Amino acid sequence: MRYHYYNLANFKFGVMEPIYILGGGPAGLAAAYNLTQQGQQVVVVERDTQVGGLAKSFEYKGFILDYGPHRFYTKLAPVLKLWNQVLKEEQVTVNRLTRIYYGGKYFSYPLKAKQVLFALGWLENLRIISSYFAARLFPNKSPNNFAEWVIDKFGRRLFEIFFEGYTEKLWGIPCNQISADWAAQRIKGLSFIKAAWNAIFGNDGKVKTLIDQFQFPRLGSGQLYEKIVDYLQENNQTVLLNTEVVRVHHDNFKVTHVTLKNRQTQEQKTVPCGNVISSIPITHLMQQIESPPTVEVIQAAKSLKFRNTILVYLIVESGDLFPDNWLYINDPRVQLGRVTNFANWSPEMLPNSQQTPLCCEYWCNFEDNLWQCPEDELRIKAEEELRKIGLLKQEKIVDGFVVRLPRTYPIYAGNYKEALAEIKGYLQSFENLQLIGRYGAFKYNNQDHSLLMGILAAENIITPNKHDLWAVNSDSEYVEEANVEATTTAAKETGSRRPPLPQLLQQFGAYLFTGGTATVVDVLVFSILTQAGLWYVYALGISWFFGLSTNFWLSRRFVFGIYWNNWWIQYAVFASVALNSLLANLGLLQLLINEVDWNPTFARLVSSACVAMISFTGHKLYSFSQPQSASKLSEIET
Repeated sequence: MRYHYYNLANFKFGVMEPIYILGGGPAGLAAAYNLTQQGQQVVVVERDTQVGGLAKSFEYKGFILDYGPHRFYTKLAPVLKLWNQVLKEEQVTVNRLTRIYYGGKYFSYPLKAKQVLFALGWLENLRIISSYFAARLFPNKSPNNFAEWVIDKFGRRLFEIFFEGYTEKLWGIPCNQISADWAAQRIKGLSFIKAAWNAIFGNDGKVKTLIDQFQFPRLGSGQLYEKIVDYLQENNQTVLLNTEVVRVHHDNFKVTHVTLKNRQTQEQKTVPCGNVISSIPITHLMQQIESPPTVEVIQAAKSLKFRNTILVYLIVESGDLFPDNWLYINDPRVQLGRVTNFANWSPEMLPNSQQTPLCCEYWCNFEDNLWQCPEDELRIKAEEELRKIGLLKQEKIVDGFVVRLPRTYPIYAGNYKEALAEIKGYLQSFENLQLIGRYGAFKYNNQDHSLLMGILAAENIITPNKHDLWAVNSDSEYVEEANVEATTTAAKETGSRRPPLPQLLQQFGAYLFTGGTATVVDVLVFSILTQAGLWYVYALGISWFFGLSTNFWLSRRFVFGIYWNNWWIQYAVFASVALNSLLANLGLLQLLINEVDWNPTFARLVSSACVAMISFTGHKLYSFSQPQSASKLSEIET
């Protein structure tokens, strides 16, 4: 174990001792990288023999493998800047193909309308649409758990098909015991309407979970972190591998020293530090602080739980298994949760084109039999389950191994909110200790969120209290909040101005398109109901309601973008305008045929065109006016 000591002249901004970064994963290394750019001296402490945390890469018999799929996509400008600075030309563009295995079939994700329509059948699709509109008609404004949150967003039937089984497999507990916060973080920005729109017209790149391409390091996700270490060492920074934190010492809530242990030699040293940024598990850190916290804080830390992951790697004697980057396995017959095919990432991760490395993911707790299962049995189990769902047929497995990863997923269940609040209250007393990352902050971060936390933690050292790190990856994304505020301000400044003619024409064109889509829904529902034997009058009433509702939601989302606080009132106004437009259409049609003596078909076209403009004007003036309480979609769904 080596330590570097520096003279006072080596430090800027008044930092007297090196900044110790506990944990060499994405968050910790992002902090180290940015602090190094600012001329600060840092020491990175990593318990493992390799940096990268859950995003590290490793080599196995010529294959470069990751701990499951770690795609590189972000909407966060500081993270994108870091990636490009570090990786430069060492990036490849990967076409994303991800599918869901459900009911013996594979569904593309993002969903493809034709595929879902024919795979699930008309009746099932009607159930999906009906359950969605039922959820919209009776919204749950305060969902208490994951199940209620998803049902409110997508409807009960889609929840049952694509969310319930997979989620319970991941967490090992019922969906109604999982906090709604997890859904808000992991499915933010995606809604039924957005998913349907992308299913028909393709993804515009705005919904994070639907991105069709992503950047990726040429030699696996861990290449980013190895290159950061190279940069640190080029700038005379210290990276301590195979070293763990034993004790964090503080004087009146200012961390002054840390005690470290070399895991090979068992040697311990206590070293002075200026600031501390920790990404080690929060449950461990609370027990390593000298002059320990109160019993309540310790108990709160002990109550926080993580879910474990078992990765079963199989080398298959075939170069062309399936085209997906990864697959979600939503099938109760198997415990297998996700499969990554590394042949479909960067080609330079493979030593040959005749073999395919697969990574099969299982999730469990420490006390589960699966965690204790011997490696040979796990390999056999993974192979059998792959063959059961048809991913493997006659292909031969030539090699394989198992990696057990403890504490990979923070569990948002039970009293975790109260426990975190207790811990955060205690930590706020420290003037030079920050917690970051999935482990450190107990947040189910994506890779980019952890990187962002590290970047912001570094900025907090240069400019104290500049950022609230606990706000990263909460209900709304930290960096984007500023953009939302700017957009809102601009909207207020220009809200009273008359929209230019091109904008009106664009809105009118979009309105005609959404009206046509609603008509298709109307006719489709009417056809299904009448074929099912329902009296055509009842069928007409139901189909008209579906068409009207579709027109309302599409117009509100894609044409006008105006959201009243009470959507029931807005819907009622929309229905009134639509009904008046229908009556105007009938009256004008009768006038043109009976009084002007026009051809009925020509009269129908003229009346429809006139009423379309009247209807558009009515909706713009009344249904989608901009009251003080209205808000843009970006303000309520980011």
